Amino acid sequence: MLTLYHGLASTCSKKARLALFEKGAAFESRLVNLQAFEQHSPEYLRLNPNGVVPTLVHDGQPVIESSVIIAYIDDILPAPPLTPTAPLARAEMRFWLKWSDERAYKAVYVPTWDRLSRPVASKLTDADLEKRLAAVPTAERRERWQATAREGFAQAEFDAAYAEMTATFDRMEKALADGRDWLVGDYSLADIAIVPFVERIDDLRPDLLASGKWPGVSAWLARYKTRPSFEKAFFFEGKDARVSAIRKALGID
Repeated sequence: MLTLYHGLASTCSKKARLALFEKGAAFESRLVNLQAFEQHSPEYLRLNPNGVVPTLVHDGQPVIESSVIIAYIDDILPAPPLTPTAPLARAEMRFWLKWSDERAYKAVYVPTWDRLSRPVASKLTDADLEKRLAAVPTAERRERWQATAREGFAQAEFDAAYAEMTATFDRMEKALADGRDWLVGDYSLADIAIVPFVERIDDLRPDLLASGKWPGVSAWLARYKTRPSFEKAFFFEGKDARVSAIRKALGID
């Protein structure tokens, strides 16, 4: 039995949902309300001591970290295969998984937290904030919640995020320049790992792809949106998982 603990808007959760839907896998969905800090509950921390989403539980055993999870899904559900057989293509795929974790993530987390979490966290009283912070298991996340709730993010942090956005598009454009449809040739975990961040960048900064500077990336994203897994993962059970849509649902916009 597969159970996925995930956040609706979470980019990393979308990676896991995409992999499961590509496999046609049946799974139990456990949506975690990140704005209500459910990821810091004792019950959830027993599954994922980092207090982040997603977590995949397979026959009672938790698997954490989104890139590890999608590779695990491909291991236990081999059809259709999402990992190339050629060693060089495998290496390229692993590069994109690493990029999604280290570079693409940095491109979106400050703008996302500012737009989605800050309007909620800033309303917490000092006592409530202290209580919430005490439950956060890692220093890095405690610092981020503190900044989100009170002082906000510096312009330099936004500038660094925007630089990572363009770096991600530049690197993708280079990979797609030979006319291939997908990042490593055939559709793979590489595309699954990157598309939530490309979609998030386009949601946060629609002016970037609209500029026409990255035609290969624009065509790749348009191609991705025709896959049934995209609709299922990004509009999960009819719920629009875009930051812009969730802001409206929360009454922020």
